Amino acid sequence: MLHDIVHQMEPSERFQYVQLLGYLASVDNSISKPEMAFFEQRLGATLLSPERKEQLRKKMSSNLNLDKHLATMNPRSIKLALRDICLMTMADREVEESERKVLLKVAAAAGLTDKHVDALLQWTIKGFHWMQEGYNALDI
Repeated sequence: MLHDIVHQMEPSERFQYVQLLGYLASVDNSISKPEMAFFEQRLGATLLSPERKEQLRKKMSSNLNLDKHLATMNPRSIKLALRDICLMTMADREVEESERKVLLKVAAAAGLTDKHVDALLQWTIKGFHWMQEGYNALDI
């Protein structure tokens, strides 16, 4: 497992973090298999109870008042969520306009700019290349 710090957040923040991921996954009105796989992986990293995880799965496609939601989160949690929604956005290898709007709004809520979002998206692309090198090394 890769090093991460999501589990260090308070349980209520982890819950809000995953709600944000679910919102992003469904903002373009479809959830792809790669997005769902990423959502489940991040959901596992939160160490929330099975009941809370099931609650979050059921709420994935429900509307979320993004402004209100972000106003209740602390900046550190928003930044971690931004990192992961950038990864989720790129899971299907394209950024829809509706997804980009969410990324920019989340960044602004954490005091970050469009340049931060672009840097995170570039970091994600580099990560995909890094992962592909591992597959190439194994001839798979």
